[in-house]
Amino acid sequence: MAIGHSPYIGISTTGATWTEYPVPSGSWQSVAYGDGQWVALSSTDTNPEEIVSTNGKSWTSTNGPAGAWTALTFGDGLFVAVSSTGQIDTSTNAAQWSNVWDHTNYDFTSVTYGNGHFVATDSALGAVAISTNGAQWSRLFPAPSTSAKWGAVVYGDGVFVALDGSSNGYVATSVNASVWALSKISPVVEIAGATFGCGTFVGVGQTAGSSEDFISSTSTTTWITTAVPVDPMSPWTAVGYGDHHFVAVDSSGNIAWSNSSTDCASAVPSSPQQVSGNVSSGRVWTYMHPPSSAGGSPVNSYRVNISNGSFTKVCSAPVYFEPNCIINGLANHQVYWLTAQSHSRFGYSVPSDPQFVIPVASANFEAVASAPTVSSGSPLVLQVTGVRANSEGIYPNALITVHVGATTTACHPSPFGECLLTISNPPVGSDVIYATYTGYGKSYQSPTSHVTVES
Repeated sequence: MAIGHSPYIGISTTGATWTEYPVPSGSWQSVAYGDGQWVALSSTDTNPEEIVSTNGKSWTSTNGPAGAWTALTFGDGLFVAVSSTGQIDTSTNAAQWSNVWDHTNYDFTSVTYGNGHFVATDSALGAVAISTNGAQWSRLFPAPSTSAKWGAVVYGDGVFVALDGSSNGYVATSVNASVWALSKISPVVEIAGATFGCGTFVGVGQTAGSSEDFISSTSTTTWITTAVPVDPMSPWTAVGYGDHHFVAVDSSGNIAWSNSSTDCASAVPSSPQQVSGNVSSGRVWTYMHPPSSAGGSPVNSYRVNISNGSFTKVCSAPVYFEPNCIINGLANHQVYWLTAQSHSRFGYSVPSDPQFVIPVASANFEAVASAPTVSSGSPLVLQVTGVRANSEGIYPNALITVHVGATTTACHPSPFGECLLTISNPPVGSDVIYATYTGYGKSYQSPTSHVTVES
């Protein structure tokens, strides 16, 4: 989506072919999507102040916040707008706005959200304003650089990056938005807009006497410049990323687009390793180890899915030495299938190999039939739970022998210390069931249970 100071908006699904749609006349300079709607604000303190759309094509004007708005973002359920006259306004629905900051000595140029923080950059004092909730703001002091005239700020790959809009060429980076590291780029590009996508930060602007008005970096420490594809004298004002494309616009109505050089789908992490856990009454406690490959960015969380075919529960696990989470509300002796996924900013990994888990009321070693009575010719399903052997790593290592009357069969327990066995043609009659195994040099035998196979 491309907006401007005219009664039209540009829409494209590819970045290469664009269609114009009419919008209410205004000086539209900032746009964001959130909570099911597009929102654009005016850069001049005149009516209409705001236009909204649910599909990006049909727009209506509304009474928005009065101000000279330069940037707008959406994060944590909140729209946050900043202005060239030092205002910061917020809204949860883009209909009612609250003024939370008003200091006219600031000239805010950009705002972004990431890592639980809103960050706004200023071109008048070289300052940065930060907030964890959008309502209470504080100016960072000392500022990253009073010599910089910050033109843009963006969050990506766990890092905030502020780019200088003046000829000083500063770049400031921070993980938590409170402590910033400064560096410089050369040749200098006066940055007006920035974005992050597929592992790459991209800034656009204008370079005096040069045609190289695009900069990019995958590390935030080393930057390369790229020649613009059209009139080098026209300043580039904004850039965005989506669907493997970077799209930039300039003040003359030119639009440039480029494919990202990386396939982001290949940058997702691999699955968690060594998924295991414990079971108890109506509950599964799952552990896992980090994936062998984090992909293109650090893993930021894990997800455990458990299902019995008719219902599914999901549990989120934070990054930890052994990420773990507890899933409650399960039925005892019901067989569930469990998978785990790693997550990063590129998305979720493929699920880990499915593991069956059987919640049980007792943690003791037991062997029972899934049903006390079965019909002749029907399979007999056996559940063995409460295995204590854990002689190698986190996985039970002992082979279990299961006795059904005079018949014996063996199984290797799952990482949750359980076996699920099926006897295809059990003999007719009433049989005793029990299991034995040896772990840590000690022999174990379960209590006996019974099953009846009816003729």
